[in-house]
Amino acid sequence: MNTQTFRTSKTMFIAATTVAAFTLGACGSDAASAEGSVMRIGVTQGVPTDLLTVVAENEGFFDKRGVNVELNPPALTNAVAAAVISNDLTVGSMVPAMLWPAIEKGACVKALGSLVGNTMDVIAQPGTEIAGDPADPDTTMASIKGKTIGVTARGAGMELWISQMAQEAGMDPAKDITFVGVGAPATAIAAFKAKQVDVLYYGPTMASQLSESEFVRVTDIIGKPGNALSGLNHGYPTASCSTIAERPNDVMNYCKAMWDTYDFSQDPQNAAVMGKWMAELTGVAPEAGTAAWEALKDAYLPMTITKESWEEQAPLAGSPAPTVPDFASSVYEPCAGGDPR
Repeated sequence: MNTQTFRTSKTMFIAATTVAAFTLGACGSDAASAEGSVMRIGVTQGVPTDLLTVVAENEGFFDKRGVNVELNPPALTNAVAAAVISNDLTVGSMVPAMLWPAIEKGACVKALGSLVGNTMDVIAQPGTEIAGDPADPDTTMASIKGKTIGVTARGAGMELWISQMAQEAGMDPAKDITFVGVGAPATAIAAFKAKQVDVLYYGPTMASQLSESEFVRVTDIIGKPGNALSGLNHGYPTASCSTIAERPNDVMNYCKAMWDTYDFSQDPQNAAVMGKWMAELTGVAPEAGTAAWEALKDAYLPMTITKESWEEQAPLAGSPAPTVPDFASSVYEPCAGGDPR
């Protein structure tokens, strides 16, 4: 990531653990919580989750709404929870697997909207016989019965999501497949090429390192309806209750800017710009960023969160499925309930 992407940022690395994420004290400074002060927005580099936030800042949508934003890449994804709760981040994207336990343990935080849905496919070694249609994983997942499957880490979201697809296809993930932790894309691809695993998670940002000729598709479902992952929400931009209470205008203008950015992203005339910022965020070559945006554009979501979509995350957030927090008190309706502009 070059300095242009985070053009107003002062890089902040938050040393935190998941346990620290559930510390409920608000540690942010009074100046940082004042209406009109800088909003520190968490952005995770290397993955496409926070793309619309990067675009909103660099294409001027926050400025147009009068929001003074500083993008801050946290050192760890689970540091986001701690930083949002403590007000060290004004807004940070949190997956249900982090957000929901924080709420259950007493943290007062609210989801402001949606970001992006499923960005993951499943691939297998060249020569693997895959029966069925990759657009319908119920017909193809049975082809990887008995195989080893590379995921970022044991117990991570990808293992859960692949397990969901396997179950939908009639398999028992605990008996019929074996998961192996292979790390982030660079190490995962190396493990796949070395044939240390039979099957691997795969996303469009990995295409520059592993081309279509080097694997066979098990699934082709990114941005497509009618499958076990079509309702997945990768994360919610989230703020503490104190931030929302103390900075209602800033929070609402942030939301309006994000709605503006979503509209911008869906205009085909802006595809080149979206590909540019995809490349910057994920660390791939410009042409790879363009290809990744083309593959992922339908996975990006408007800010709306419905009660149905909120509850739909439960089986995708943990195993066994966690208790779903109360929708009305956990989602900020003025932003997530529909277009506020």
